[in-house]
Amino acid sequence: MNNRFSPRPCPCGSGQESWWENDARDIPLCRVCEKCIDERLARYRADVLNDPGYECDEPIEEEDY
Repeated sequence: MNNRFSPRPCPCGSGQESWWENDARDIPLCRVCEKCIDERLARYRADVLNDPGYECDEPIEEEDY
């Protein structure tokens, strides 16, 4: 079973069901729920959430390691 999609309570403590929120490259960032999504995603740059070509200084693809 793939735990990425399995329902579980949000780590924010709300008790609501959570899901993985991904960046623009479909890389999982964090688990969120309706209550905490805005606060948790505010930690990330806007381009990470919206631009799949965002710049980063760490390898993304496995062959880049």
